[in-house]
Amino acid sequence: MVSEARLETQDTLRLSPEQVRELLPQREPFLFVNGPADVVPGVCVTAQATYREDSSFYAGHFPGFPLTPGVIIIETMAQAASLMMLTTPRCAGQIVYFVGIREARFFKAVLPGAVVKLTGSVVSMRHGVVENSMEVWTGGVRAAAALVTCTFRPHRSSSDLEGKVGG
Repeated sequence: MVSEARLETQDTLRLSPEQVRELLPQREPFLFVNGPADVVPGVCVTAQATYREDSSFYAGHFPGFPLTPGVIIIETMAQAASLMMLTTPRCAGQIVYFVGIREARFFKAVLPGAVVKLTGSVVSMRHGVVENSMEVWTGGVRAAAALVTCTFRPHRSSSDLEGKVGG
């Protein structure tokens, strides 16, 4: 994690939910970081997400006892992690690709309607690949942790991919 002294020397960006939405390429129903965020570009992030009680994935996970699926929690971590780099001049305006996950652990169930706090920091950057240490907290209790790896590339349209998939 980033030391307190290092954080004090960095400028923190306070992003509104609207600014978070402008930075992230995902849209509903797959935009999960939907609250404010504090970001030290290229260093660390604290963000907020609320899982709506009427989200369709709760109908099947699990009927009678809905829980937020782990894959949704991991995707939320990746979205929060991407904010650390999308706020840097080097990655501004690019699209984030989630390329890896290590050491994922789940400690507490995340229920429908939960507001979660995501915290994270950049662990390493090498050849355009960024590894981030991320945690998810709900009700003051750590719910999940993982090392999330992302890379950044210029935006492309689906027509750029025609004839390149599967071959």
